[in-house]
Amino acid sequence: MDEWRALVAAEKEVARRRARVNQVPLREDLLAKAISSGSVWDRSVALEFLRLFPEGVPALIRPLVDLSLSARWAQPAIEAIRAARKRIEPALFVGLALERLSDGEAEDYLMLANMLAQVEAWVALCELLRRASESADPEIREVSHDFTERYGGMLP
Repeated sequence: MDEWRALVAAEKEVARRRARVNQVPLREDLLAKAISSGSVWDRSVALEFLRLFPEGVPALIRPLVDLSLSARWAQPAIEAIRAARKRIEPALFVGLALERLSDGEAEDYLMLANMLAQVEAWVALCELLRRASESADPEIREVSHDFTERYGGMLP
């Protein structure tokens, strides 16, 4: 029982500190440094913070999309982006997706398509799948086929 009370007290303290950090004037700069940091703890805490306080996500969308293409950081980055998806212009997702696919391999297409589907960026996913379907690489075309089959009803 003492361990439980200590855990509850620690969680309350973390919540208070998150609220204070959310009031810091240069919060996006602080979060950008934490996201790009080599420290697992800094990056992890920043991604959790952005999931809970998604107002800062649009300003940090580029590094978050980059992290969503990393096996280790994909899920927490996607969760942060998903929390703010209604604040992000669909055209921005399209531009970011196409930038990352300029010389993309099948794995890049797959990771990016997965992120776009999870954050419900349907316009960008549609564009990615169109580009994938035109690829000379059969593995990339397979990504288009699989995601079109799975999410075709959601695509514009």
